[in-house]
Amino acid sequence: MIAFAITDALVVVGAFLGIYLLWPHRRDGKVRMIRFGLGFMAFAALIGVVRFASGQVTELAGLHGMATDFAGAAGLLLIATGLMLKTRAVKLDSGVTRYIRYGIPALVAFLMFFPGTTTLISLLPILALVIGLAASAMLTLHGQRPAGLVWLASFVLIGAVSLLIGGSRTESTLGITNWHIYHAALGLWAVMVGEATNRLMKR
Repeated sequence: MIAFAITDALVVVGAFLGIYLLWPHRRDGKVRMIRFGLGFMAFAALIGVVRFASGQVTELAGLHGMATDFAGAAGLLLIATGLMLKTRAVKLDSGVTRYIRYGIPALVAFLMFFPGTTTLISLLPILALVIGLAASAMLTLHGQRPAGLVWLASFVLIGAVSLLIGGSRTESTLGITNWHIYHAALGLWAVMVGEATNRLMKR
């Protein structure tokens, strides 16, 4: 089980590296959305580290699954929304960006406590992916190729691993358990998000 803890730790490290890369821009409300989203990813993965490292695989399975669903919906949507607002150079009052930053996770948490909302929650990461790809394309086509291409690569990466192996993490590909491939890719993706945002802020 320690191997599973290590690959979950890769997500934690990747997310914190992404957040660290954005430290110089931490006062920007839209960047805060992205950092907040990465923070949710790190928190869910940290629960995974504790779950596997402590041997409480069954006991913490429910909490880990819930945190992962929340991070996938709220975290990814925060990142994509922050990117789109930054891409479109939307000028918002700091209070409005704060409401969005806290409102998205609050809405997802609210939905998770109601029966019959599983399908709706599962659609939120797809919505975030569409928003992120659209914003990445806008950047790439409108003179922001360095940032746009890294953003595009990051969303293609997370979309591909989620589609190809996200639902079969207990199976193996080329002799490697998909769980490890998926979480290693997530760690890389988190660093790419930080680097892409950093490039965008330097335009």
